[in-house]
Amino acid sequence: MKVTKGYADYITFLFDDEQGSPIISNLLKEEVLIEKCICRVVDTITGYYEKRIEIKDSVILRLDMYAAYIYGGLTITNSVIGYFRLMDGGYNREPIIIRNCVFLGEVDFDESVLKNDIIIEDCIFLKGHDFVEDIRYAVMKEEYFKVKI
Repeated sequence: MKVTKGYADYITFLFDDEQGSPIISNLLKEEVLIEKCICRVVDTITGYYEKRIEIKDSVILRLDMYAAYIYGGLTITNSVIGYFRLMDGGYNREPIIIRNCVFLGEVDFDESVLKNDIIIEDCIFLKGHDFVEDIRYAVMKEEYFKVKI
């Protein structure tokens, strides 16, 4: 799934089988790329993401990844995010990489379980970085915690 160069009011990841029948399994098997977009809301819906989700060079008012199992990992680079929630999810088999971003609002990792590296570098958090303790509790091994704020 690829969304590039433009404005989208609402992006959500819907699940269906090969015949287009509605939600049989909530496993998305393809990579997701959101690039050079301006979007009001990106909502992952509760689901399982086998491949990497990548957001780059974008502006997103609300990035809501509630109960998203991001097995393939997540990369957010060179973007401005209003509100970001990765809550009650995680379970990443691949790294979560957040680099060169500006976060305008709350950042929420509450109740996530992180099973691989989480790398946060060169980001600005206008509402502070209280969420760092949530990440520290979420990582399954201390060496996965690679946050430089």
